[in-house]
Amino acid sequence: MFRRPTKSGCAGGDALIKEQIRAAVDDSWRSLKRALEPLTAADMEVPGACGDWSVKDLIAHLAIWESRLTAALLDGIPVDDPDDIDAFNESERQRFVGMTVAETSTHLDATHRALRDAIESAPAEMFTTGTRMRRQLDESTVLHYDEHAGHVRIWYALYRRARASGGG
Repeated sequence: MFRRPTKSGCAGGDALIKEQIRAAVDDSWRSLKRALEPLTAADMEVPGACGDWSVKDLIAHLAIWESRLTAALLDGIPVDDPDDIDAFNESERQRFVGMTVAETSTHLDATHRALRDAIESAPAEMFTTGTRMRRQLDESTVLHYDEHAGHVRIWYALYRRARASGGG
């Protein structure tokens, strides 16, 4: 049976889009977690993974943006982007400075579970392609995980090489 494409762009509509989003988020999340697997807690404290940020800082950063997205999904409205994203990121990062790598990682995992629950409970129409909410969802999950997983992989390869040659 032929199914006519819907307003969200493909047969199956918003419910299918939501399922595709869940799959994409899960795939990118697993990729991020694989990038973190070989690192020790000590490795994660070393600056340089992204600018002067450590991997621990990146973990905190991801949790911050996941928390914002979770709130938006639960409220049913996108959150406003900060006027100065760099200042916002640095200010928020400072909240995690006194936490250990284990505490920061546990926080990210809990934040991610809350986000997955929010995605699950949100109405499918919130995920329509081209909306502000969808942009925030993509930027705070799949694109964000992929961006920082790449930073971690490149940094760790260079870090291991430097350590092996006696430079770190």
